[in-house]
Amino acid sequence: MSEEWQDLEFLRHVFDETRVVRKPLTGIIAGYHVLPYILVGPEHEQPSRSVEVRGRIKVSPRLVIGAGSAGPTYGEIFHESELMDRRLVARVFSFRYAPKVALESEELRIRRHDRDSHGQLERVLEELAQREVINTGVIVSPDVRFYPVSVDRFIREILDAEFRD
Repeated sequence: MSEEWQDLEFLRHVFDETRVVRKPLTGIIAGYHVLPYILVGPEHEQPSRSVEVRGRIKVSPRLVIGAGSAGPTYGEIFHESELMDRRLVARVFSFRYAPKVALESEELRIRRHDRDSHGQLERVLEELAQREVINTGVIVSPDVRFYPVSVDRFIREILDAEFRD
């Protein structure tokens, strides 16, 4: 599998084929927060089975990177002393990564299911609707072994909406 991590065309395929089925309805907020996600896809060795990855992305407040002295300073926004410009902004995202393992922790849970990925996706969407969960994204990956690429696609879609202004 390590060779596939070096295959940029394959990774681009995983990125392009990833679908964000459901974005969090609460959106990104100003300060540090956690953005939960559920990723579903077929198991590589047995495509009639599915793998579900539940995780949380830690999101920083907007980082303001200064290019000049116009606008508020970083110190004014974050109570620091560095000079920053509001026009250049970014966020830092972090999430746990685990290769092919059965894993469960507070930050990341990977489980295999006997139902196919479409059936598992339907179960996940139904669960979130019944519990009225609005802050969790749902992602479908074409190859769950490379779920960090699919999570990256999810983050980019959220950032595109946030920084569109």
